[in-house]
Amino acid sequence: EGVFDPRVDGGLYSRLGGFYDGTTADVGFYQSMPFMGAEVFADYSVSGGDFPIYEDQLVTTDFGQARVGVALSLLRDRDIDDRRFAVSKAQLETEIAEFGLLAEQINILQEAYIAYARWLISAELLVAYEELLNIAVVRGVALERQVEAGDVAEILLVENEQAVLQREGLVVESRRQVRLSAERLALYLRDDDGIVVFPNYAPSLAMPEQDEGFLETPVDELIEQALMNRPDIAVAKTLQTQFRLERRIAENLAKPRLDFRVYSARDFGSGTLRRQGTDTIADTSFSIPLAIRTARGRAASADARLTGVGYELRLLIDEAQRDLRLSLVNLRATTELKEVALRELAVAQRLAEAELRRFEAGTSDYFLLNVRERSLGEAQLKRWQAELNHQVALANYYGISMDRKVLWGESADSAPQ
Repeated sequence: EGVFDPRVDGGLYSRLGGFYDGTTADVGFYQSMPFMGAEVFADYSVSGGDFPIYEDQLVTTDFGQARVGVALSLLRDRDIDDRRFAVSKAQLETEIAEFGLLAEQINILQEAYIAYARWLISAELLVAYEELLNIAVVRGVALERQVEAGDVAEILLVENEQAVLQREGLVVESRRQVRLSAERLALYLRDDDGIVVFPNYAPSLAMPEQDEGFLETPVDELIEQALMNRPDIAVAKTLQTQFRLERRIAENLAKPRLDFRVYSARDFGSGTLRRQGTDTIADTSFSIPLAIRTARGRAASADARLTGVGYELRLLIDEAQRDLRLSLVNLRATTELKEVALRELAVAQRLAEAELRRFEAGTSDYFLLNVRERSLGEAQLKRWQAELNHQVALANYYGISMDRKVLWGESADSAPQ
């Protein structure tokens, strides 16, 4: 909007040689305005010496002449001109930059959400595997005493050692996954000085609670809401506005110029009678372009880009609708799979506990107990894998629907420190 800042213009005109020796100086204040290309002005001029008759308009009285008036554009530059076009274009470009920043923020939030989910779930799985390993280690100590006492066969101790090694392998692999996911998550964790902070696991940590009641909302309504939030669609619509603006400025160039000016002038001091008093003057000027090839070219260019961005907008909307439908299908499926995995885990825990009681009572053997505990470990893996898939599906849905509030997370207590 600086193009409408006020300005001060001035000048000096002097005849340095010849029969006439007139000199005149002027200074004026000018304020451009957006309405009808208006310009309000107030100036002062003073002259001395002699001027030829054809420069009589430069002559003033002793103390000079003051003028106050306004100039308007009646055809070209009335509705839009280069200054108003520049202001509007700058505003639109600012909007495009803000939408681009929003899209980048949402993308980073989505990646951070998934990174946090991978780290937290890998840590939860590590805890589950460590518990299974600890059970096998404690059982091994008891079996050693029983073997020494001759109560059980030594082969049971060997089988338990095999189970311990298998579970140690699972723990080592889980620790590797935790460290890898912690490195990825640390990219998004910073302290007040911007230094990378590595996450520390605590049992109290959890994924932010999400209200998934939106899954009961009709798909078309969800799509309509999401399309209103997407910055890429907003950018395309803003570009449409910009190209329409470029077409308007091109059409403006094709118009003839017709300017109108009205002002009051008053001379001060002594001088001829015809220069004393206040005069009110109006004048007009016009300019008609005989060829408008530049205007036509700019208008055609704007129309072509407007058509192109229209097709791009249609494609963006179609792709967004498709991606949203796919993400909703995936989200509903992962919700069901998570529930199935939780039920399977509950059953596996019951079976493992029952088999342990039978083993301790002497009505079962170690082979069956190991099978039950191995099934429990597999159920733990399925449960946390299903949870991870569900969280990734949630993040993808929120990323596609551009729900920055949810991705940012309302549960600050759930974030790692």
